[in-house]
Amino acid sequence: MKLKLRLALVSLLMVFTTCYAQVIPIKVAIFSPLYIDSAFNGNTYQLGNANLPKQILPGLEFYNGAIAAIDSLQKQGVQAVVVVSVYDTKSQRQPIDSILNSNDIQDVNFIITSSNDRDDLKKLANFALLHQIPLISATYPNNAGIINNSFFIILNSTIQTHCREIYKYLQRNHAFDKIILFTRKGRPAEIIQSIFTQMSHITYSIPLKYLTVQLPDTFSVKQITPYMDSTRQNILICGSLNDGFALQLIKAASDAKNYPSLVVGMPTWDAMPGLDQPMFNNASIVYTTPFYCNRTTALYNSIADKYKQQLNSYPSDMMLKGYETVFHFIKVWQQYGADAINHLSDNHFTLFNTFKIQPVRDQKNLGIINYQENQKLYFLKKIGGVIKSVN
Repeated sequence: MKLKLRLALVSLLMVFTTCYAQVIPIKVAIFSPLYIDSAFNGNTYQLGNANLPKQILPGLEFYNGAIAAIDSLQKQGVQAVVVVSVYDTKSQRQPIDSILNSNDIQDVNFIITSSNDRDDLKKLANFALLHQIPLISATYPNNAGIINNSFFIILNSTIQTHCREIYKYLQRNHAFDKIILFTRKGRPAEIIQSIFTQMSHITYSIPLKYLTVQLPDTFSVKQITPYMDSTRQNILICGSLNDGFALQLIKAASDAKNYPSLVVGMPTWDAMPGLDQPMFNNASIVYTTPFYCNRTTALYNSIADKYKQQLNSYPSDMMLKGYETVFHFIKVWQQYGADAINHLSDNHFTLFNTFKIQPVRDQKNLGIINYQENQKLYFLKKIGGVIKSVN
């Protein structure tokens, strides 16, 4: 595994542009945090047999997914010249400012990034707006302060979208249950609470009836049962992005055996460490995610088999995100060319996830599009650490 990952890094260092010749040229730039400088001294790999630093893995896996997608497109006979240039957003030898000012990138058709750095995203977004080309942010979960830029596309939905869709989900499925929003001190919790309050004011349906309770940083089942009803289903909304708070709430719900409950979580739960511990087996939870890969499909098995052969490992979510993002948007560009910005949600090319990319408008001037965002979410229900349903 270590050896093969090192070989992947070596190939990444040496091959930054891949070209498959057919008919229509498509130029794609991929920006990912790869930390190549920390792994190489010149062209010499310098980490030896040590484990790769954790900071390298997400960007490397996204890159591996992107290259696997291009390989799949080639095998499908995609009718295009696909030129993919990969750039390391953490490179000290070639920083982002230098890349964006170089001639190599001036004529790209679109940019894909897995960067989670606000400053880098702003620089890329300014470039995309200047050149009127789509910038697809595959992983960052908010707009990074970027507004008035219809070319900035967020695939990893914002907390506003998650809370809005959770509110609607509860209206459809749990309007007559006992609903409690548990929060804690801090700005993120205040934002979540304010979104729920706003939804109660603007909903076209009957507003939810729910109780808001602020809990201390450390709590147990004794602090939540006074607000619960043993004769009804209790819906416990986790109004915080803090993992420790979330795990305490799940544990408390699991311990409240005489109170039927469902814990509704935030998007951070999709990758939250410790969620599948046995102590939570009695808890039923639901959380939202814009990315769900059914690992029983023929497509996944095909990708996983090839990945296993090449890297002696199974694909991570980051690898699959890289694969899906590159595959989907190259296919969209091939189909629509420069008009692709108006067809980003075309789901003829769906792999794992359906996209629902919508403009997010300025509330004071609806004629201004601040950015575009994928607003398709999946609700995953888990019982005893096992996914029971996805909708």
